[in-house]
Amino acid sequence: MDVVKTLRYRFVRYCVNKAYADLDLGGVPAEVVNVLDDVVSQIRDLERHITSVDSAVRVMRVDLPERLKMLKERDPALAEAFVKNMVKYCLELEEISNSRFREYLEELLSGF
Repeated sequence: MDVVKTLRYRFVRYCVNKAYADLDLGGVPAEVVNVLDDVVSQIRDLERHITSVDSAVRVMRVDLPERLKMLKERDPALAEAFVKNMVKYCLELEEISNSRFREYLEELLSGF
């Protein structure tokens, strides 16, 4: 499976959903959890835009940071935990960890 197909089919199902499930939301105010849910939903919707290398690069470098901005403003620590988890799980996918998308994910992580 090439990296674009991997991103398209596993990004949400593995990276995003697992990162979300691993978050400790105990003690997080309900309004922040609602923001997190909205942001995660928007990120899940990005899957349909991953159709080529160029579109995948755009998702990683432009669309993801845009979506995460609102969560980062509301709760920087929660945003960082989510992004760290998401990057960790994406890098577990061999097709991604052995591609240039690794550096895009690390770039995303360095913004937090």
